[in-house]
Amino acid sequence: MRTAKLFGPTVLSSGLVLAIFLSSSARGDEAKLSIGGYDPVAYFTDGKPVQGKPDIEQLWHRLRWRFANVSHRDMFVKDPDRYTLQYDGYCAMGTSLGAAAHKDTVDPAAWAIVDGKLYFTHNQHGLQVWQQNPAERIKQADQDWQAVNKLPAPEIVGPPCAAAPPTTKVALRDGGHWVVVAAQVARDQAGNVVGKGDLKAQIEQVGKNVGACLAAGGASVKDIVFTVSYVTQPGEFIKYADLRLRYFGPPTLTQYPPSRNATFLVGGEAEQGGPTISGAGKFLTASQSRSACLMCSGAFSRHTCSQYWLLFK
Repeated sequence: MRTAKLFGPTVLSSGLVLAIFLSSSARGDEAKLSIGGYDPVAYFTDGKPVQGKPDIEQLWHRLRWRFANVSHRDMFVKDPDRYTLQYDGYCAMGTSLGAAAHKDTVDPAAWAIVDGKLYFTHNQHGLQVWQQNPAERIKQADQDWQAVNKLPAPEIVGPPCAAAPPTTKVALRDGGHWVVVAAQVARDQAGNVVGKGDLKAQIEQVGKNVGACLAAGGASVKDIVFTVSYVTQPGEFIKYADLRLRYFGPPTLTQYPPSRNATFLVGGEAEQGGPTISGAGKFLTASQSRSACLMCSGAFSRHTCSQYWLLFK
């Protein structure tokens, strides 16, 4: 089977709307902008993401690095290995998944420093899961990195999916792939909010948006095998079981985070997993998918899951 993952789209609760991803700025052979232009040294000196300045830039290892000030640039030039991202800036959670290990984009706000080294994950949910056992995750990723490093970079699916955060297709070590649909909210193609105050209308719009992105990545709702639902008013949410089944597949795990957005009643993200056994044409089963999803994504994290947040006004 394949997998799709739906998940939350609010600026504060999902941390994805503001994410700037590593691979989104590449143009042809132009050097990519690392961490979306955030200052790598600032994570160590300021303890938070700080946007770098376009006029304070350094080219290193085929990447463009930006800095908030000249002092940070000089620190980087003097000892770049100290400040650069582990795993060439790809998701530390994704690289730790063994046979399903892969390269994926990162959120500059989903970061951690462990033993003096800087790590990023695809989103905040992935970071939370990764931080439950960082030593083991790092050990696994370090062990597999030589093989994972040879995999293709994640592909940006593109329209009709939004450019930021991007929907990606990632290659797995075993020859399969996952399609990771970025956070979707109840907006139409023109960018207008649909169904403000109307949960049913917003579930339908988010479902349509997720479906369009899945289709662009070569998947459909039938590929969803695992769903994580984030709701603030489960009593209202369960009334629309038919819509949830139609657009997101059957839920198997439900969580209830607080609502932090008064505009969108529902938002979603999806991920579709391709073959997990090279050349065998087999797909993840629901039981196999569950562990992968809980490990990485969540937000699209991930990988074999489906998640979405419901926000009630």
